Amino acid sequence: MNRVLLSLATLASATAFAAAAQEQSQPSQPVAWAPSYVGSCGGCNLTGRNLTGWTLSGANYREANLEFAYMRGTQAKETNFEGIRATGADMRAAVLTSAKLSGAILVNARLQAIQASGAEFKQSVLVGTNLQRAMLVGANFAAANLATASLEGADFSGANLTGADLSGTVMMSAVFNGANLTMSKFDGANVQGASFKDARFVDANLTGLIGWLDADFEGACASQATLLPSGMHMPDCEQD
Repeated sequence: MNRVLLSLATLASATAFAAAAQEQSQPSQPVAWAPSYVGSCGGCNLTGRNLTGWTLSGANYREANLEFAYMRGTQAKETNFEGIRATGADMRAAVLTSAKLSGAILVNARLQAIQASGAEFKQSVLVGTNLQRAMLVGANFAAANLATASLEGADFSGANLTGADLSGTVMMSAVFNGANLTMSKFDGANVQGASFKDARFVDANLTGLIGWLDADFEGACASQATLLPSGMHMPDCEQD
């Protein structure tokens, strides 16, 4: 009888060991909350979470909820943030180079000093967003709503802002050299000290522009349909 019980105990122990070994051999599932998570977290609810300093480069966070999330210094190169909700998010000094943020809701978000050259913000809503000192060279803001945003010292050189709403923005000392501002709106925008060298304002609305006499429009051009402030003159852009 004792031999039988001993054999059963040995068999149970061997079975448990084999099961544990098999479980360890299975690939672990990615956890969305890991500090260096790179994978798919589309639609995740990360409201108010602290992602400060995380590495998310190349990950998929499409349509995730990042409202009031803390993402200071987050590394997110080429990350897919399309359609995210990030109202009030703190992304100061985040690296978003070539990231996709088309259709993102970034109302009142804190994006000071972000590195986002080549990033896509098409049709995004950045009303009241702080983009002071942001690096946005070659970024795509086509049809984006940046009304009342703070853009002081930001660099939009070569950026595409076709159809963008820049009404009421503060652009003091911002750089838009070579930017495409076709059909954009600037009503009530403060551009004192800003640089628009070689920018294109085809069919844009610059009426109500504030501080334009102290801005640099050297080489900038417009079209016959462009609406300029009283006293401003700009040559016609060459037709392609």
